[in-house]
Amino acid sequence: MSRVVSINSEEVRLDAATWWILKLDSNVLTDQERSDLANWLDEDVKNIEVLLEVATVWDKTNVLAYLSDFFPHSTKDISKPKPQIDFWSFKPALYACVTVLLISAPVFFNLIDSSVKSRQTANYETELGEKKVILLPDGSEVVMNTNSKLSLDYSSSARLLRLTQGEIYVRVAKEDRPLSVMAIDRIVQAKGTEFVVEITNDQKVDVMVTEGRVVVGIQPLKNQYPKKSSIQDNLTPPPVLVQLADNSNSLSAGEQLTLRDSDAKKQMVESDDIEVRLSWRKGGLIFRSIPLEKALREVERYTSVEFEVLDEKLKSRVLTGRFRTGDVTALLDVLETNFGIQAEFDGEDRILLSSIQ
Repeated sequence: MSRVVSINSEEVRLDAATWWILKLDSNVLTDQERSDLANWLDEDVKNIEVLLEVATVWDKTNVLAYLSDFFPHSTKDISKPKPQIDFWSFKPALYACVTVLLISAPVFFNLIDSSVKSRQTANYETELGEKKVILLPDGSEVVMNTNSKLSLDYSSSARLLRLTQGEIYVRVAKEDRPLSVMAIDRIVQAKGTEFVVEITNDQKVDVMVTEGRVVVGIQPLKNQYPKKSSIQDNLTPPPVLVQLADNSNSLSAGEQLTLRDSDAKKQMVESDDIEVRLSWRKGGLIFRSIPLEKALREVERYTSVEFEVLDEKLKSRVLTGRFRTGDVTALLDVLETNFGIQAEFDGEDRILLSSIQ
């Protein structure tokens, strides 16, 4: 489970416990999440205490019943169904623990309220060819593509993500605070939707919406991050963007917008093309009749290898196929078998492509 954490270990524990209570209350735990919860409870007895505190303070009786599956529990048996037992039949040590928690409930509620309202920051990065899934404090989810850099800054009034490099897929949890993604000088903002933001090699910002609607705006100069810093201590939250009546500054599901400077190009995206665009989330690349040179540039995003096409006429050849990200060998096999293209390594992570004579 990837979590946004603070320096204070007790705040980290409280944040994790709060997240687990919200997940348990929604009754949507997967087998993997059940296993993760069991492992987290095994790490430290204080994790158990804080989890029970949150459940008690929030009066989550249904969650208390669900937690009976884990006391006492074993990570080896976590996948086996267990009969529900009465929460108050826990061993005596837990009797005492819950009693203390009930007495301290008002103080603890203030602690929760203070933690929720406090600012949360974090930095994330993926290496070349790496993909990373991040669960944010509000329940939103971000999938980071290869070679990407992302910063998080949450406050009581705003949810802010700053993309300085690469590509992310965002699934926004619905709530009153808007979630803003800043990329170069653009703001992509939503309250509950799913979309992709990419900073291309030529410094364009590409936005594609797969569910719901987002609003796009220009980021005020004073809110821009320095290039060498991911999070700015005195950053002013971005303004709440308003959707114009003609929808010129918004995108709905199936729409894509490419922005650079004052230029903006909006277009519809077919469902098949969305699958192609998001194939990296499953560790693959799908090419459907695209020029070979463009396909090679995409492959280069996931590997340190560079391609150089020696024959100009080969660059416009059309490539169709499915490949695993970073699987250069499979690609070269297809090029040789189907296109008569030979590959030669020059010893410096560069592959020279030419027609087989």
